Amino acid sequence: MPAFTFDRIGFRIGGEDQYLISGEFHYFRVPKADWRRRMDLFKAAGGNCLASYVPWQIHEPEEGHIVFGDVENRDLQAFLETARDAGLNVLLRPGPYQYSELYGAGLPGWLLRDYPQVRAVDLKGRTLHRHSVSYLHPLFLEKARRYYRAFADQVRPYMAQNGGPVVLLQVDNELTGIHVWYGSLDYHPVTMGFGDPNGRYPQWLKRKYGSIDALNESYNTDFDRFDAVMPIDGGDREDIHVCRWIRDYHAFYRGTIAEYAVLLKSWLREDGLDAPIAHNSANPGMNALFTETVDAMGDGFLLGSDHYYTLNQSWPQNNPTPQYLIRALMSCDTMRALGMPPSVMELPGGSPSDTPPILQEDLLACYMANVAVGAKGVNLYIYTGGPNFPGTGETCDVYDYHALVRADGAVNETFSSFEALGRFCKAHPWMQRAERVYAAQIGFEWDTLRSEDWDDRSQPFTRSQCAAFIEKGLVYTMMCSRYAPMIAPFEVITDQSRPLIVACSGSMNAAAQQAVVDHIMAGGRALILPAFPTVDEEGKPCDILWRACGCPEICPAPDAGPAVAFDGVGNVYGLRDLTACRTLPDGAQALARGQGGQILCYEQAIGQGKIIWLGCTWEMSTFPQAMMLEALLQRLGAQTTVVSSNRNVFTALWRGDRGQRALFVMNLYSGAQQTDITVGDEPIGLMSLQPMEVRLIDL
Repeated sequence: MPAFTFDRIGFRIGGEDQYLISGEFHYFRVPKADWRRRMDLFKAAGGNCLASYVPWQIHEPEEGHIVFGDVENRDLQAFLETARDAGLNVLLRPGPYQYSELYGAGLPGWLLRDYPQVRAVDLKGRTLHRHSVSYLHPLFLEKARRYYRAFADQVRPYMAQNGGPVVLLQVDNELTGIHVWYGSLDYHPVTMGFGDPNGRYPQWLKRKYGSIDALNESYNTDFDRFDAVMPIDGGDREDIHVCRWIRDYHAFYRGTIAEYAVLLKSWLREDGLDAPIAHNSANPGMNALFTETVDAMGDGFLLGSDHYYTLNQSWPQNNPTPQYLIRALMSCDTMRALGMPPSVMELPGGSPSDTPPILQEDLLACYMANVAVGAKGVNLYIYTGGPNFPGTGETCDVYDYHALVRADGAVNETFSSFEALGRFCKAHPWMQRAERVYAAQIGFEWDTLRSEDWDDRSQPFTRSQCAAFIEKGLVYTMMCSRYAPMIAPFEVITDQSRPLIVACSGSMNAAAQQAVVDHIMAGGRALILPAFPTVDEEGKPCDILWRACGCPEICPAPDAGPAVAFDGVGNVYGLRDLTACRTLPDGAQALARGQGGQILCYEQAIGQGKIIWLGCTWEMSTFPQAMMLEALLQRLGAQTTVVSSNRNVFTALWRGDRGQRALFVMNLYSGAQQTDITVGDEPIGLMSLQPMEVRLIDL
């Protein structure tokens, strides 16, 4: 089979740049007699990989009785042979968890019936859910290890290393979800080792603090040993000691996720399966939970994310929206920052619900919008379905999913959306090495994106507020402007040619602050808002950035609104968290004042570079907000990306390594829109877009 490789930019399949176009194809549901026909349909439409769970529940229906190949819908090897003959690669997902609307999330019924002690629990010892397992519980691992070994024996001859079709293996599924979706992290006392001097949690605390006195100082406690410490999940969030205590357990818990993923990988390697390992974050907001996992898994690991826009009535939208696009963009940028080619491991191929419906136009807009903001690989969930194995369905008897190819083998009208995606990918292999063009970079800290549960609420502008501002304020506003955004962790920002936007909560770690200072001193330009951080992630004094900027005297200015006047823009409304500078720093120039004359924005040369400080935040709602941001970025030397005369029509410009260019123009609304597009100095002209249309223009 063709070679399969990837790096932080994109994929190479068969030695050529190609999009990874995978489709979820469950051998345990799809009738065997129709496997090859449905595979041929998939390949003809542009697909190059099939994905399938390998459900533990189905293959070990009774403890110790592991079966493969006894009936058609347990014949994994025949499925792999058929995929090989069809010329398709395969991604296998052996769990232990699958979810997939299987009863028990794909775990065997006997496991939780006979061994309830492996269930995850909250801090009060209450079971999270009937199928929530404590991942590292030794008894659970003992049972899962036996299944993984049997899986490996089936799959080994079909690995790419042995000339077979299997090029990628996924460990578990949507890690952490089985806990946090049911209201809590896992606090299983056996798994975490509470009260045990050699337990995971006491040992983690010992490694971090070194001495019990250091921990007591941090928590404001009087423990006499590490194994006496228990985690907490509540308390006064304006008390920094409480916040540290909760934050530590979150960091520890993420470390257990990494330990679990590494363990599953080691099982696969011990059993001779030498292929890249993947995992899927359950949604864009959960990507930041996997930094420790990415570091621990090392080279050859692919973290993707799931990008559904609706699955049932609980979703905030029925179709891809601008808000959905913003989250997809941030997801792709965070995956890229982690060293991965941005990949959507589950992109909707349908929905398990009959309402809201999955419509052809919506689905195509979803596909093209994800490609527009950076996706280099996708797995369509699901491509095709069929009857559930008896007794395994959670929601239905026939798993049709309104998929691209229905359970009965009929081609859905949405199949044309998949074909359109395939045509695009075939015509644009150069985009695997291409970069999305951006005018300014928005810096962030990983902790900011995952801080909600332990945020220090004593800060005037918290980390969780900062995360919301990045998404709903900065990124959304830039998509409505002529300056395209890119987000990246502060520690990887090296581009001096584009302005850096620094959204500061009251706390920022020292390394991030120093990275911003280094950027400015080396000649970079930065927009800093709404204030300056005064403490680090532990709540300890840290004002590196403030001192480098001349120690400006900053204070809240709630009476400075409701409008703020900007030269060349006029009054801007809807600004929040208004903050003033009492006295201009030496050499600074005021750019905006509040209603009472308060200085709310100034420009200042620092070192070889320049900053603009802006004392406010906002949630994008009016175009003057976009005009304000454009004016400030222009002063910082930003270069126009694309001008869309209709700010509600978003764009994404791509440039290849050989000068190729492509422009996506996106109308993610339910009505038709017009816009006049200019790329640089090149007028593209007036265009009309249909509802839910993402148009590609090769330049």
